Amino acid sequence: MSASSIPQTFSWPTKGLLLAVAGSFLGLLIAQATTALAQPEEAGAADTSLVEYLSTWKIDVDSRQILVEPTPWNAAKQQFVLRVMARLANAPGALAAQWNVHALEIDSNQKNAAEEQQVQDRFVRISGRAIFVAPQVLSKEQAEIADRKQIDVVRIVGDNGLIVDVLTDRAPKTWPRWQAIDEPAAATGLPLSLGDGPQPVASTEKPGQADQQADKAKPEQANWPSGPHSLLIAARRVSWFPSTPLGSLGMDYGLFDTVVDGQKLVSGDTEAFYAVLAALGRTTQTGIELAAGPPADIVPMIDPSQDWFVNHRGDPVTVDGVALRATRIEIDDPLRRKEIGTDHYWELFVFVNTALIKVNDRLQENYPIVCCVRSLPKEMPTGENINEHVRVSGFALKRYEYLIAKPAGEDQKKNDRQETPLLIGKRAVWLPDPSAAEAGSTLGWIFTGIAGFIGLMLLAGTWVISRDARKQAKLARSQLPDRVQLP
Repeated sequence: MSASSIPQTFSWPTKGLLLAVAGSFLGLLIAQATTALAQPEEAGAADTSLVEYLSTWKIDVDSRQILVEPTPWNAAKQQFVLRVMARLANAPGALAAQWNVHALEIDSNQKNAAEEQQVQDRFVRISGRAIFVAPQVLSKEQAEIADRKQIDVVRIVGDNGLIVDVLTDRAPKTWPRWQAIDEPAAATGLPLSLGDGPQPVASTEKPGQADQQADKAKPEQANWPSGPHSLLIAARRVSWFPSTPLGSLGMDYGLFDTVVDGQKLVSGDTEAFYAVLAALGRTTQTGIELAAGPPADIVPMIDPSQDWFVNHRGDPVTVDGVALRATRIEIDDPLRRKEIGTDHYWELFVFVNTALIKVNDRLQENYPIVCCVRSLPKEMPTGENINEHVRVSGFALKRYEYLIAKPAGEDQKKNDRQETPLLIGKRAVWLPDPSAAEAGSTLGWIFTGIAGFIGLMLLAGTWVISRDARKQAKLARSQLPDRVQLP
């Protein structure tokens, strides 16, 4: 009911009351709906949102029947798959997170029992070993629409033998194409068809002379595996969990592909940054320290010529130095808070001693390392102006750029920017020097002990002298006559 339709016989206070009640009721309904969407208690809530989203964009299970037609893979099917992949990539983050959480784990046992139910409007998850990855080349028209020349096709063999082909925008960059691989992997996505799908074909173009020279060092290309797959799914990405200290904590190394070196934290770093923070919450401080070992030589990490992060991103490292700043960083995104299990982290600037080095035409014997940790000791001082000895064990993320502070009145120049390693740890270990009070107390106990010792020595000396005097007196008495006759 609008305000204009309220009978004029009502007084304005009555109208206001009705509008207030109606507004409150509507607000309550909206709040309940929002809460139900943001925090579903059952998988059905997430499934409902997915069904509605797919139906809205005409990529629901009925619309996807084009993919199960008994015809070979063709341009029409590939065009439809590209549309599915684009809609999944553009889905709101909150909804996509729900769909992933409530994805159905699939394996060979479920496949035999309910094969038809796998192609439905619900995400599925396959975990196992990636054995092959190859690019599926797009036609010129498809490439213009999709703004890419190819997509990746990854074959994953599940832990129980189920073979799944995954169509994705992004398989891990470091995986070789057109070669047999064996990497721990997982993918979560929308089922498309049972058995039908693309089979990438290696390029038949003859390489130029330069390419021939480069290919001499490469292994011979293999063809796409001949065995059929049981399920085809579309996924935004394929996750990779190598057998490293960080990978064993459930860190997806594929997230490192978008990390940008030589800048501050940017959008491409976000997923990897929070994923490492979350992984650290699943282990102990002792475990991290054992993996990282003793404090490392940081020169290879800070030397630009060595490009250390290319081969060592995600490696465990320990640094030992003086923290001159400790800043609390609040996490505003509720999804991120839930992901990592806390609402903040700490950023430390830790100056580590080095050999004499030259940086930006300046000679120095220490270098700052940026360390982000989940927590600090409660008693440790924090703020912009501290001087605390700390040790941080964590994992290397990127080369982080920051501005060197300049005195007031001086212009900021281009060469005032500096790059440094960014480490992510669970907890900083505080190694405080004894305080003045503690030092005074210690000295007091020392002086008290000395005074007590001297006092005991004096008492012992007095007792010895007294004892000797008694002995002399006794001896003298034994030598006196029994009777003395006075004249």
